[in-house]
Amino acid sequence: MPTDYKRFRSALLPALLIASILGAMLWHQTRSLDDVAERDRETQMRLVGTLLNSSFDQAAKFSLSLAESFARNAQIREALAAGDRPRLEALSRDAYLYLSRQANIQIFGYHRKDLRYLLRMHRPDQHGDDISSFRAMIVAANRLRRAQTGVEIGIAGIGIRGVALVEQGGELVGTMETGVELRPLLDIVKASTNAEVAVVAATSLSGVALDPKLPTIGNLTVMASTDEALFSTLLRAQPIKPLRDVEIGKRQIGEGSYGFMAQPLVDFSGKLVGMVLVLKEEPRSDWRRLMTELWVIALCGGILAFVGFLMLAPRRRQDV
Repeated sequence: MPTDYKRFRSALLPALLIASILGAMLWHQTRSLDDVAERDRETQMRLVGTLLNSSFDQAAKFSLSLAESFARNAQIREALAAGDRPRLEALSRDAYLYLSRQANIQIFGYHRKDLRYLLRMHRPDQHGDDISSFRAMIVAANRLRRAQTGVEIGIAGIGIRGVALVEQGGELVGTMETGVELRPLLDIVKASTNAEVAVVAATSLSGVALDPKLPTIGNLTVMASTDEALFSTLLRAQPIKPLRDVEIGKRQIGEGSYGFMAQPLVDFSGKLVGMVLVLKEEPRSDWRRLMTELWVIALCGGILAFVGFLMLAPRRRQDV
């Protein structure tokens, strides 16, 4: 028994040493893989954010260029100055129908200089209402005598809008706006990055009554998304507050692990009104398989070392 015990101990100690070395190497490798995965996640999320910002910026420029082109039309100037809604509608109908089909134009309308909506091509039966209390972009264009562009929330929902001044004889007679729907922009980003994207408005920050038909969880309303069910589940499981900082990390939703990013959504004036949320599923099955293989290699290495030293122990004593 003492001899067998000595053999066992003489084999166990170096085997434990080798297993410890393998374990330390495995721990270091795991840390390195975690760091690489985190950097890769951050790079991918920031790429999605860059594409989103670029898409929003291009949509804003496009909206403003359309509004400016209609604002410079002599017939439209005359009709708006005269408050002739039927004529404005006749002049705009064909263009609006084409742009709504081909360019995702959601908003198309004219406002009088007294801040009343003269004509909504997207809602022609709703007109004459005072918009000074909830359309800050139109108020700013009138007050500053300068075109405006950016994100704004109105009764038609959220959109990227451009507002142009309509002048005749050097006098302001009103404003004209066009707005691009957000959902097609999100779909384009998803097609390019395979990431799910949502635009979420905070009820307490938006300053306007939001559509009750939209999914609302707590203080947040999903205004547009590529996967409504996924983001509704996220908001129910993990409360998120709108911040001016970009947040990047991981989120577990059901059995799936996702790279996550929340970046602030600001309107044309720089006011925080919500967030843009991004989720991208991570290939967890490959990651788990790799970690299992590394642990098996370390365990097998320790066992083989123990067996090898156990078999060599008698030979060392005979040599001695």
